[in-house]
Amino acid sequence: MKLLALVTLYHPSPGVEERLATYAPHADALLIWDNTPGGSCLSLPEAVRRKLLRWRKGPNTGIGQALNEALREAEAGGYTHLLTMDQDSAFAEGSFPTYMNAMEQASDSFPAPCVYVPAINRPAADEPPCRTSGFIISGTVFPVETLRRVGRFNEKLVIDALDVDYGCRLHEAGGAVVRIAQGSLRHELGYPLSRRILCWHPVSLNYSPLRVYYIARNFLFLQKKYPGHIDRRLMRKLVWMRPLYILLMERSKAEKLRAWLAGVRHGLRGDLERDAYFERMKNP
Repeated sequence: MKLLALVTLYHPSPGVEERLATYAPHADALLIWDNTPGGSCLSLPEAVRRKLLRWRKGPNTGIGQALNEALREAEAGGYTHLLTMDQDSAFAEGSFPTYMNAMEQASDSFPAPCVYVPAINRPAADEPPCRTSGFIISGTVFPVETLRRVGRFNEKLVIDALDVDYGCRLHEAGGAVVRIAQGSLRHELGYPLSRRILCWHPVSLNYSPLRVYYIARNFLFLQKKYPGHIDRRLMRKLVWMRPLYILLMERSKAEKLRAWLAGVRHGLRGDLERDAYFERMKNP
C-alpha cells in the first residue's frame, strides 16, 4: 500500500497540528488543501512536515476540487490509496496504523470497487471487517482503483453531500463500503446548540448560511437523482426541519432562512448550475 493523505483546511481551530499528527506520519505523503484566505499559519510537527508533498494555498473552492486534485496527485505519484480527512477529525491514539494493517488484510475479501471506513466516535474494536451502508469523507480510504472505476467527485456539490453522491454511485457500480473497526476516528459536526422546550430537547448543528444553502440544495438534488436511495429521516432532519431549528435556536435567522429558501428552490429544480454562494465564497 502506498498512501496519500489529503486534509482540507479553512480557518482551522487550535489543535489541528496535533490532529494531523495522528495519521500523517503513517502516510507516504500529505497534501494540504488550504481554503483559508491568505493561508493558515501552522507549526507542523517534524513528523508531519517530512511527509508534506504539497501545501496548496488559494481561494476557497470547497472540498470537491480538493478531492479531485488529490486523485490526480495519487495517480501521477503511483499511490495505491487515498485517505481523505477533515481538519476537525483525528484518529484515536495508535489506531491509525492498526486501521491500515487491518485494511490490507481485508483487501482480498473486498476487492475494488470499495472504500474503507473506521469506527466513528466509538472505541476501536477487534472485529472482522464488514459491509456498512454509508460513509463520510473524513477518515475514509479510497483505493485508487475504486476512484478510477467509479469516477471523480462531483465538484458542483462544492462542500456538502459529496460522500452521499459517491456512495450512491459506488453501490450502483456494485461496490461496497467496508467498516474496519480497528480504526477509531474522532469527528466533530457543526457547532451544536441544544435547548429544552417542554419535553422536547432539540439539537441543532448550527451551520452557517453557506452550509444551510448547500445542504438543502445538494440533498434535494440527490433525492431527485437517486430516488429511493436517500433516507427520508435524514432529509427531514437536514432539510425540512432546518427552518424550525433556525427560528427556535440560532442567530442570523433572516440570512439563514434566505439561504435555505434559495437552496430548496435550486435543489428542487435539480440544476447544480444554479449556485448562490460559490463566487462569493471564492471572493469574500
